[in-house]
Amino acid sequence: MSTYISECIPQFNMNISKKAKSLVVSLCVSAALVCTSPLSFAADDLRGGTGNLDIDSLLNLVKQGQSRDNSEFNTRMKRFNADKQQQQHLLNKAENQRLSLEQESEQKEGQFAINETDITNGQERLTNRLGSLKELFGVLQQVAGDSKGIFETSLITSELNANPAISDRQIFLDDLIKTAGSSSQLPSIKELEQLWFEMQREMTLSGKVSSYQADVVLPTGDTVKKQVVRLGSFNAISDGNYLTFDLESQKLVELADQPGSRYNGPAADLEAAQAIDGQSNFSGFWIDPSRGQLLKIMGQSAGLSERIDQGGVVGYIILSLAIIGVLLAIWRMIELTTETARMKKQMNSDEINEDNSLGRIMKVYQKNGDADVETLELHLSEAISAEVPSLTRGINWIKIISVVAPLLGLLGTVTGMIDVFETMSLFGTGDPKLMAGGISQALITTVLGLVAAIPCVFLHTMTNNRSRALITILEERATGILARKSEQLSLAKA
Repeated sequence: MSTYISECIPQFNMNISKKAKSLVVSLCVSAALVCTSPLSFAADDLRGGTGNLDIDSLLNLVKQGQSRDNSEFNTRMKRFNADKQQQQHLLNKAENQRLSLEQESEQKEGQFAINETDITNGQERLTNRLGSLKELFGVLQQVAGDSKGIFETSLITSELNANPAISDRQIFLDDLIKTAGSSSQLPSIKELEQLWFEMQREMTLSGKVSSYQADVVLPTGDTVKKQVVRLGSFNAISDGNYLTFDLESQKLVELADQPGSRYNGPAADLEAAQAIDGQSNFSGFWIDPSRGQLLKIMGQSAGLSERIDQGGVVGYIILSLAIIGVLLAIWRMIELTTETARMKKQMNSDEINEDNSLGRIMKVYQKNGDADVETLELHLSEAISAEVPSLTRGINWIKIISVVAPLLGLLGTVTGMIDVFETMSLFGTGDPKLMAGGISQALITTVLGLVAAIPCVFLHTMTNNRSRALITILEERATGILARKSEQLSLAKA
């Protein structure tokens, strides 16, 4: 059988490649194995039939197997040759198709070059025919783009969006910009007039105050429909609160942090005037020329209570001292004013009243009227010294507060700067917000110290001058009493 296989292999050398030889060899081996099985079965049958197998019978069996193998081999060769011819046919067909596509590609490339040349020539002819209109359309495109940018951020857009019939100017400007920038399409006269109208309408509405219904986004995120009053293109208000126009959502948004009652009060008054008699009433109002940016900054700025909180414990101590100083000054001014009125009444009366300092001094003179001048002077000096503490009570505390308050402000400044330097050592100087707290405390405490000290200085001066004036009156009266007493004694001796 191996001899048979070796004889079959050279026949394939004429038709197949080296890669296919191994496949053919394996097929032949398989065929030989298959062919031997019938032979063994036939031999077994012969043994089973006669019990003996002679050499001639074996030779016939081998011959029959060889003939059958040759027939199967020829069948396989025919099928292999047929498949090979089919593959060659497919290969030829693919090569022909490739050549056809290459020819078509060359033809289309040539047509593309021709079309490109025609397009270039057509564009040149169009440019020559347009002439100065080319520059006009360029300016038109630029003006339309600038107008679109202004309209997108304008408060007037919120009013126009509330009316669906006239809210398509953004779409119109987008189409006009595309048309003006296109080389194959020109803007029409109607579109030019429409752009003119939109620009004129924006200018006209920017000089009017109008009221309309619009969607307003609250600080909570809810969207509600409210009555809005628009002042030109500067401000919009609703329920006494300022609104801004959001570019992304194209809606009015209520400011979370309003600028304060000083500015919100006129807004409420304007709405009330608008609701009563339309635009015929006049009302004062604050206008934000930055279209809401200044309002946002003012709303984010700290108020009085927040400023005081930034001062910390030192700030509250300074304020407490300032309040104590002011209350002391008010109390002393009331007491001194009352005492002044009583002393004036006593000076205009011959009757001694001990409810005032001057009356008590005159009472001392009345009791010691028979004494000599030196003794009377000592009694009067003692009486005046006894009245001085009541007239100057609490005034020195006002002076102490006016001195201590700036020192406490300096203390707060130092502690605030310590916090700043500690923050800088931990986090560096990359983020100024981290240092803002310490700097605020440092500056606010200094301000609070000065705010407390300045009025206390004035109040101390006022109360001290008032008390010194009363003491001066007592001294003048005592000196006058001594002069009259001395004069009386001189006359008696004479």
